[in-house]
Amino acid sequence: MVDQIPGNVTADVAEVAPQTLHSVATRLAKSFAIYGFANFGIRSLNFLLVLVYAHYLRPSDYGIIYLAEIVAGFLILFGNLSLDSALQRFYFQYNSDPAELRNYLGTVIRFGMFMIGVLLALALFCGDSIQIRLAGHADVPFYPYIAIAIVTAAATQGAQYRLALYMAERRPKRYAMLSFLLFGLTALGSVYGVVILRRGAVGMLQGKLVAALLVFMVAMWSLRTLLTQFEWRFIRESLAFSLPLVPHQVMAGGLIVADRFILEHYRDLNEVGIYSLAYTIGMVMFLVTQSLSQAWLPMFFELAGGSEGNRQALGRICSGLVVFLTAIGCIGMLLSPPLIHIALDYRYHAAIRIVPFVIMGYLFHALFSLLNLSIMHAKRTQFVFLISLMAFSVNLALNFAMIPRWGMYGAAWATTIAYGVEAMGAYIFAQRFFRLPYRRTELFACLGVSGVALWLTQSNWIFRWHGSLFVFCTFASLAILTLVGGRDLWLTIAMIRSRRKPGAQATV
Repeated sequence: MVDQIPGNVTADVAEVAPQTLHSVATRLAKSFAIYGFANFGIRSLNFLLVLVYAHYLRPSDYGIIYLAEIVAGFLILFGNLSLDSALQRFYFQYNSDPAELRNYLGTVIRFGMFMIGVLLALALFCGDSIQIRLAGHADVPFYPYIAIAIVTAAATQGAQYRLALYMAERRPKRYAMLSFLLFGLTALGSVYGVVILRRGAVGMLQGKLVAALLVFMVAMWSLRTLLTQFEWRFIRESLAFSLPLVPHQVMAGGLIVADRFILEHYRDLNEVGIYSLAYTIGMVMFLVTQSLSQAWLPMFFELAGGSEGNRQALGRICSGLVVFLTAIGCIGMLLSPPLIHIALDYRYHAAIRIVPFVIMGYLFHALFSLLNLSIMHAKRTQFVFLISLMAFSVNLALNFAMIPRWGMYGAAWATTIAYGVEAMGAYIFAQRFFRLPYRRTELFACLGVSGVALWLTQSNWIFRWHGSLFVFCTFASLAILTLVGGRDLWLTIAMIRSRRKPGAQATV
């Protein structure tokens, strides 16, 4: 029997290329399911390990680990030169010519690995002396902590080229397999170093290092047939696209780096550790965004190069995705306080009020990621840097103003506001360079519902009901979002269902 779609929805379908929407919705759902399974499966298992680590690691150990990894990730941004972003964008420019595509990929990957190797050598040779000159005595010394983290980040970035190529090729199963391999080896190494050897922060960092090196070798072996070509014209073209993204990624990294280091300056490593653990838990929201972006990015670029009707489809789909992301964010914000109270050691209960801020910040960042695709498609990457500079400046000013008085709570407020500024800037420039017909009423309603959810998590009276009121508010927020954006969500679900049934077609 043919699935029926409500009449008020079918009128809208006819306006935005129904066959295009059918195909995109089906492919997006399949890819999102695979990426989501990989990302959430890994994060769920990792969260269980965090509960184990919390019994063997002190909050100060977490502070050391996160600060070392932040410094390492920040440095690798300069070595990578955002070439993985260029690889994903230009893949669709050359994929019609297999030989040209092969030459391009081999050139970019070889050049990227060379630049990372140069930065790694300089960091290991000069890092300790630079830290002594700049900071004198440091709570997190370069050797062994930061040095181990830098080598790990470099190896992980090498594997990231393989993962980025899997995304562009639309091979989510291969992406999931390599991601699970990295997680499994990391978990084994970390458990061995932390639980069995009882080596604390050093044990975890060493376990991650061994895992990253092993996966790096696997990734390079799978790319071996590509690493034979090199043409400077591809480097020039890719750098023209990617170099403006480097300051953006530095500023984006600054949104993470600034609050931790300013917090470490005014408070102790225990508070840094609790704040960092709250970010680890709140990254569930980031995983939703990451999974959706991995599935949506190649489809967006494919549709964006088509007709005006495709723009109508893109606006409709993106509006529905905002509703979906907001629903996930509200669930996370409202249910995380009672779950954290039950699951975590009492030493980390201060994270209960921080996690909702983290989720709200990542929701804003999810909106930025969706909007940023329009800017990337227009190849106006210099404006991405302007957006990030504006957000980073706001974040830095608010951190210095709020952390001395409110500590990690001030840092949480500052970062959330900065991500909101980032999303607002992306909307303005995206609509200027590649305008899409978003449903503004839905967007504003989503922001309102998520704002109320965040406010509820910071209200003392809601905690007196021992979690029951959190559950009620979760259902209430989902009901409101269904009323606001239910048509778009129902349309997508109905199209996916109709496509799964042999011979079935949605009525239009």
